[in-house]
Amino acid sequence: MRSPVIALAFLSVGGLLSAQGRSSDEAAIREHTAAYQSAVNKGDPAAIAALFAADGDFIFFDGARLAGRADIQRDAEARVATRPATMRFTLTITGIRFVGPDAAVVDTRATFSEGPMPANRGTSVMVRRDGKWLIAALRVFPAQGSP
Repeated sequence: MRSPVIALAFLSVGGLLSAQGRSSDEAAIREHTAAYQSAVNKGDPAAIAALFAADGDFIFFDGARLAGRADIQRDAEARVATRPATMRFTLTITGIRFVGPDAAVVDTRATFSEGPMPANRGTSVMVRRDGKWLIAALRVFPAQGSP
């Protein structure tokens, strides 16, 4: 009788520790997303690129695949140069799904204060490297219902 109770206690503690670990991972991913929003709103291409893994990539709608931080930074520089200076963007996480201990799929919705595109949606694969969550891949799509 004692063995099943002890085993159940270990399983319960293990599940609790796992849930607490995921809670802190989720908080770190949310902080990372807020940092991305801030970097875009500040118009800081270097800060945007730094939020990606060194080998990360980014595809915006049907554009070319940007591979690595240097490509991502160059693209961000071009976007910053052509967007309205007063435009602000809000990024909201709509889902986080952990697919491994150091990987998560994160869905977002972006809204814009002005410009031709009022909203879009994105999916990123985030990875933990050296204890830090980074974007390994980002795909941005038109918002549902957009032309």
